Amino acid sequence: MAEPVRREVIDLLTGLRGGSEERLRRELIDEFEFDPRRKARTYSKGNRQKVALIAAFARPARLYLLDEPSAGLDPVMDSVFRRQVQRVNADGATVLLSSHILSEVEQLCGRVTIIRSGRAVESGTLAELRHLKLTHFRIEGADAGLLAALPWVQGVRTDGDVVEFDVDAADLAAVLEAVAAAGISGLSVSPPSLESLFLSHYGDSTGQVL
Repeated sequence: MAEPVRREVIDLLTGLRGGSEERLRRELIDEFEFDPRRKARTYSKGNRQKVALIAAFARPARLYLLDEPSAGLDPVMDSVFRRQVQRVNADGATVLLSSHILSEVEQLCGRVTIIRSGRAVESGTLAELRHLKLTHFRIEGADAGLLAALPWVQGVRTDGDVVEFDVDAADLAAVLEAVAAAGISGLSVSPPSLESLFLSHYGDSTGQVL
């Protein structure tokens, strides 16, 4: 018996939910640059992932559950996937996305839950979660001794005329005023990243973000 081509697999998967919208399926096949004529055994991991995504998005739903959906996709196809998530979300659907690709989570997710050992340890919008963490300062040409003596700074590191430290969100205004008076020649400020928040809970352990 000849092995079915991937379009038949797409039909099988969408058939479990009542079938696909033909127009939408064709558009998705084109968007993901998927060749449904080739046999299943010839497809790479990325192409197998395309099959699942096309089947998932080819029939409108109120809720999409996606577990590591972009695994195996190249950057171009990953951008296609992100557009599809944004499309269905704009249409009113809810997307529950489980992913270790934190840049993907930051771009696509309105709310984030960090899970460790099967338990939710942090949950909220990105703005809410970032508010709980430290902002990083990197300053050039400043008086390191003066800045290190400030009661609001944490983890002061110096390298020549470069000073780096972290500041709690509640103390930002006071630190900025002190920094402005320190005679600096350069300043960069980095907001708390989702990665730093994630690692603060996991360290070297394996975990996931929803």
